[in-house]
Order: sequence, then C-alpha cells, then structure tokens
Amino acid sequence: MGTAVWPALKPPAPKARKTSADARGRKRIKVSLPVHLRPFDARYAEIEDVGQVVDFTRDGLFFKTCMPHYFVGMRLIVTFPYGDKISAHRKFLGSVVRLEHLGSESRGVAVRFLL
Repeated sequence: MGTAVWPALKPPAPKARKTSADARGRKRIKVSLPVHLRPFDARYAEIEDVGQVVDFTRDGLFFKTCMPHYFVGMRLIVTFPYGDKISAHRKFLGSVVRLEHLGSESRGVAVRFLL
C-alpha cells in the first residue's frame, strides 16, 4: 500500500483593506431633491425636518440640513422624494450612520435604510 502526501497547506493571502471611498458597495447617484425626515422615537415626535439629498443608493442616502438634533444610531422615518409635485412618495425606516460638519450652519447626515 502506498502512502499519499498532501500538498503543503498555504495560508490564505491577506485581503487588501478597502479605503473609505471603496467601502461603498453601490454606486452613488448624485441628485438635489428634498427629503422629509422624522425621528422614529416618540420622544422626538415633534421634530420634523426637510433636508436636501446630495446622493443616494438603494441602501441609503446622504443629505444636508441645518438641524442639529441628529446623532449616530438615531432611527428616522424618511420620505424620499418629497414635495408637492412628486407623484410617488416612498417611506423608509433608516438609521443615521455618519455625521459631517459641512460649514458654519450646515451638516451632512448619512442614513442607511433598514427596511
């Protein structure tokens, strides 16, 4: 009976780390459309905001606003697109995943859709 020799086991090659620009799984579509936002949490029920979408994908969107109440992890009810002349409003449940300071009065908010 002969003996079999298995080939030497090679460890898997390390994966290259994605940069923040490469981390997005989908291509972003640049638009300038209004979006209506309301906190999902009843404690903030009286707060409503209409921001300006900068870009979006099927998974989420990034918008500009002057409202300071957003925080990472905050859940939102997002109506996009929004406006009187829009024939098809869609509502999404989303979560704030990133905040950016864009200027003296402007903030950027990244939202990932949950449903």
